Amino acid sequence: MHQTLLTVAIIGYVAATGLALAYLVQREELLHRLAALATLTAWVLHTVALLTLAIDLGRPPLASMPEAVSVSVWVVVLLEMWIERRYGLSVLGAFVLPVALVFSLQSTPTRSLIGPTLSGAWLWVHIGLALVGIAALVLNFAGAVMYLLQEHQLRTKRPGTFYYSLPALATLDRLTYRTLAFGFPFLTTGLILGVLWAGTAWGSVFTFDPLALSSYVAWAVYAATLAGRAAGGWHGRRAAYFALVGFAVLMLTLGAGLFLPGKHGG
Repeated sequence: MHQTLLTVAIIGYVAATGLALAYLVQREELLHRLAALATLTAWVLHTVALLTLAIDLGRPPLASMPEAVSVSVWVVVLLEMWIERRYGLSVLGAFVLPVALVFSLQSTPTRSLIGPTLSGAWLWVHIGLALVGIAALVLNFAGAVMYLLQEHQLRTKRPGTFYYSLPALATLDRLTYRTLAFGFPFLTTGLILGVLWAGTAWGSVFTFDPLALSSYVAWAVYAATLAGRAAGGWHGRRAAYFALVGFAVLMLTLGAGLFLPGKHGG
């Protein structure tokens, strides 16, 4: 039942992504409304799929990489819908949904993220907080991509296809800052809880693990970006480039969790 619902939800995300991209190019309001409806419908189906899986498993669906990625996609789409409605960024879906769709299509066989020595409510809090942080940073990445596209068109004085669809640079810069400021505390708290639990689960917080190591690198990149924006006056292109670097490290983190053996993997 869960797999069927999830498959239908993914089909909905495919449709929503196509409609959102079409709206970005053609700027027809009907396309935006259809994209928003498809996104909401797919998200509701995704919600039911996750609830069904949780009931079947008797635990939160967070103990394997496919489960964690699926929940992260669910949070990404939720944030995308909220930000789009809250700030009127009607083209946001065209930059967020393709990323969410790629994540949702991962089909790596289930591999446990946790061992028998590490379980309980604090574990789910650790994973859940980290996933909310990662989801917000997907929005940070989308804002950075939009900023760089719009900034390039303005700098070269050659308005392209997206010039009249994308918001003003100031709006996009605020989006990248606010999504970073929102997601970073969640990511930080999730990592701190993970470090605290590592001593219990692995016997040492310094035990080598590819997923943990790449997570720390991503945290350092985003910490430097946030510090630069808050204390160094970073904004615009520089902050956008750092957002791209941070997202690239997050992708390496996902790859480490999926493909490399380590303490997080079973």
